[in-house]
Amino acid sequence: MLLSQTDTFALQQDLGLYCRTGLEAPKTSNQENTPEYRRIVFSIVKDTLKTAFPIARKFVGKKKWKKLVHHFFANHKCKTPQVWKLPSELCDFYRENPFPFKKQFPFLLELLQFEWLEIEVFMMEDADIPRFVPESTSKQKILVGNPEIKILGLQYPIHTKKTKDITEADIGEYFVTIHRNNIDKQVYFNDLSYPFIEMLIQLNEENITLKELEKVYSKYENDKTIAKKITAEFVAFAIENNLILGYK
Repeated sequence: MLLSQTDTFALQQDLGLYCRTGLEAPKTSNQENTPEYRRIVFSIVKDTLKTAFPIARKFVGKKKWKKLVHHFFANHKCKTPQVWKLPSELCDFYRENPFPFKKQFPFLLELLQFEWLEIEVFMMEDADIPRFVPESTSKQKILVGNPEIKILGLQYPIHTKKTKDITEADIGEYFVTIHRNNIDKQVYFNDLSYPFIEMLIQLNEENITLKELEKVYSKYENDKTIAKKITAEFVAFAIENNLILGYK
């Protein structure tokens, strides 16, 4: 007997719920294979998250990680049809929902977000990049930032210290850039203080020259000679590390 569109949708909903929880298997045309279908779906989700969060998984331990993944899969209605984006939804789910071990692992959310951004930046669509040259000339003075970048503010130095060595004494204000190199297309990280973060944001949002960038840094350094020197050193560092591509 053919199912109506409403019946088909209801069956899909029931099958989805069963795959997530393992409870109340719906009546399908191939009933004996329904548990196998759930096993395959959950295996894909489990392996995707395991691959996406190797550091977080090791940090919390296999047992707690298993509970986290099971709870997420059973209680979260996935929004994306793209499996590779599922780690982003786990980050959101963990941030928005209570877990019994949140106090035990105060920086787990930041760790999840950090590991997800590596994937997001690697997989992001190619950005439109204007023509540029590696060095400034009389005609080409406007800095060209790398648009394939994400900036993450942190309370814990998860990007510079091993998780086992991080303590409450490390709480502070940290910033890490996660960018894709426009030459080798690999993802790289940089630990930067806020003044340099503001400089990167400025040159990615508007046309700005080296001299104008000096004005940005002058908010944090009253000595103009020192501000000029540090700005020039940062731009050289940023170009060498592909945070800034060059000049247009």
